[in-house]
Amino acid sequence: MSSRHTQQGVVLAIALIMLVLITLLAVSAMRTTIMEERMASNSRNDNIAFQLAETTLRQAEENLKNAPKVLSIFDATSTPPAVGLGTCEIVLNSEDFTDQNRWDAIACDYVGSADEGVTRTAHYFVEFVRAEIPVVPGTTPPRNCYYRVTARGYGPDANSAVTLQSTYKFNACS
Repeated sequence: MSSRHTQQGVVLAIALIMLVLITLLAVSAMRTTIMEERMASNSRNDNIAFQLAETTLRQAEENLKNAPKVLSIFDATSTPPAVGLGTCEIVLNSEDFTDQNRWDAIACDYVGSADEGVTRTAHYFVEFVRAEIPVVPGTTPPRNCYYRVTARGYGPDANSAVTLQSTYKFNACS
């Protein structure tokens, strides 16, 4: 009987400490899961933006390929370049590609359907880079014209945007 009166409630204190530790572990696991979910969502948004930018880039290259004046060096070297694509034709290095207002104002729009809840229209610019000059004056060997195409695609989230560039070469422009 005397041992029963000397107990001080140690089991209760240990049980409370264990509950606090289990609660801390559960909260930590929830925070990790939420962070991983956000990372997966951002990755998905960036992937969609990349795919849309790539599709826009290919469409811009196709439009450039079919432009009425693109194979003329004279038209290609005129300022501003006039190959028949409209306002998205810009002078080389004349645009700040980080300025979203310029993209929205003067870039050509992607024509097509954007899936996955994308609410912004993708855009592109076309810049004349250079035309090769004949090596021997008076001869007309095949010359090449080069254009730079810059496209921007957007994901479902307002903060996900991807910008891609390609250099497009026309063989034997005249």
